[in-house]
Amino acid sequence: MTILPVDRYGFVDPESIKKAIKKTTVLVSIMHANNEIGTIQKIRDISNITGEAGIVFHSDCTATAGIIPVDVTGHGFDCISFSAQQMYGPKGAAALYLKRGTRLRPILQGGIQESGKRSGTENVAAIAGFGQAARLAKSQMTGNAKKTAALRNELSDGIMNDISEVVLNGHPSERLPGNLHLSFKYIEGESIILLLDSEGIAASSGSSCASHALKSSHVLTAINTPVELVNGSILFSLGKYNTSGEVKKVLKVLPKIVDKLRQMSPLCR
Repeated sequence: MTILPVDRYGFVDPESIKKAIKKTTVLVSIMHANNEIGTIQKIRDISNITGEAGIVFHSDCTATAGIIPVDVTGHGFDCISFSAQQMYGPKGAAALYLKRGTRLRPILQGGIQESGKRSGTENVAAIAGFGQAARLAKSQMTGNAKKTAALRNELSDGIMNDISEVVLNGHPSERLPGNLHLSFKYIEGESIILLLDSEGIAASSGSSCASHALKSSHVLTAINTPVELVNGSILFSLGKYNTSGEVKKVLKVLPKIVDKLRQMSPLCR
């Protein structure tokens, strides 16, 4: 397996994929968008390369399906994986799209469920909930994305105007509409999160996949973020149920929290 480098925004260079392809390469797998820093990959450029090489192209679309358009034909996907919870569906329900003719060997043996691709009794209630969530997501996608991006920009602009020495992680425009990943110099992100929580505001220090891992973000490390900024990073994830009033509350309390922590920090002198 070859792990490809990314640039400072988290983009994979399509040319690096072309150079990494060998005669033995059978699969290229790239996230459509990173769920931590929000960068949306140049998927069509990548699928053009895998298509010319006759290699199966898979994309993890968990962070994008139901949030921004995912066109399996237009993007050139051979297979994609995605899940229900990102589109406000039931947790534990997920799906795999396979382009007709794409062969798949099952990992779990013994049953013929899911056309022999995955053994185990189906969770019918979760599947039904997933289907309804997908229908709602499709009909509401444009409006939700526009609203969420506006709230994110309001929050980002307010923080950048009111707090000094803050760094945006990920691409400034080619990013998920509800994603705002920031690093605050001289202080710990975990301390910010705890003080925000005491004000009734939920934020995180990275992706939910790594919420119990007591180590620095591998995503920020991969984009060559200095260690002091890695430790001072937090993620705001906004969605369709958030309001401008909630954003204004964050903008009211966050500058005070950052100022308090920097006054205590031995690094901020």
